Amino acid sequence: MKKVLLCISMVCLFGMTGCAKQEMQPVEPPQKTAQQIKTETIDKYIQQMSTEEMVGQMLMMDFRKNADDSDMTVLSKEAGKQIAKYHLGGVIVFAENLDTTEQTQALLQDMQKQADIPLFIGIDEEGGMVSRLDKSQIPHTSIPNAMRLAGDVTKAEQAGTEIGRVLTNLGVNVDFAPVADVFTNPENTVIGERAYGTEPQVVADMATAFLRGLETEGVSGVAKHFPGHGDTQTDSHHGMALTERYMEELEQVEWIPFQALIDAQIDFVMMGHVMMPNVTTDGLPASVSKQAVDLLRHTLQFDGIVVTDAMNMGAITEFYDSAAAAVMAVQAGVDIVLMPADLEMAYTAILEAVQKEEIPKSQIEKSVRRILSVKYEKGLI
Repeated sequence: MKKVLLCISMVCLFGMTGCAKQEMQPVEPPQKTAQQIKTETIDKYIQQMSTEEMVGQMLMMDFRKNADDSDMTVLSKEAGKQIAKYHLGGVIVFAENLDTTEQTQALLQDMQKQADIPLFIGIDEEGGMVSRLDKSQIPHTSIPNAMRLAGDVTKAEQAGTEIGRVLTNLGVNVDFAPVADVFTNPENTVIGERAYGTEPQVVADMATAFLRGLETEGVSGVAKHFPGHGDTQTDSHHGMALTERYMEELEQVEWIPFQALIDAQIDFVMMGHVMMPNVTTDGLPASVSKQAVDLLRHTLQFDGIVVTDAMNMGAITEFYDSAAAAVMAVQAGVDIVLMPADLEMAYTAILEAVQKEEIPKSQIEKSVRRILSVKYEKGLI
């Protein structure tokens, strides 16, 4: 009987020991969330980047012509060197770069090969009067001016989808569209039928529908031109534009479409070369105004990428050189300076401003983090 009890005790002891051993097995760590993986990936990039590389991410340049003034449909050695030398974060292409599908694909692939980090490759493809594809041999559906869509959100989404499909096939990942401006001034010479309408909610609904179409094809949209270019008279390509709207009017008209696009999580908002004398006190166009950028960041709660309108436009070049304009834009809180008239001047000026602590390094890192966040979401990094 004692032997039986002893055997039972030993079985129980070893059984308990076995259970104890099983309980002591290492516990598998919890799986990282998608957000944690994204954050860690971006952190690694930031840690390995020099200040020069970070400043370069904040510049987006065009390369339209060769030295002999012929269209650049094949990447020149000089343009390739500039992409690499200035660590560019993006390139924007124009009609001069586009001929056939195969040629454009090869050109954009060659641009990407020169980059430290995959490029944003942008284009102005609104459809209608602003189309870079319409003079090329690239197959695409003819999209009319936005206003000709007559408030039909289904057509707006189809237009975004069709444009997005063509752009993705070419290697373009950012479309400088939709236009979020409300056309309220009949004397406006630059917006006109590029706007989706004269009523804020119609524009909001149409612009967000167009964005949905773009994003289904993997293309980022850009809401333009904050704080609103629809009530201005001057074409900012040639001189400084201004809106005489007061804050309440901006909130009730101009900003309704921008807010809708921000709520739809659009990746980019473009700052227009538009002054707001009845709202801001610095006397500056929104593209280089901290007060204007702060309104976008804090009043409309946008934490995506803020990009300037083209900095080689008359509204800027008539008043500032490339160095001053680039530094002012970054000091204002802009993340990407688009098309400085002189790339070397702009890059060097921003870099020197960071080195002199006129622009905090932490601000540069925050901008680059926004840029890399979108590049990660789009599968570029």
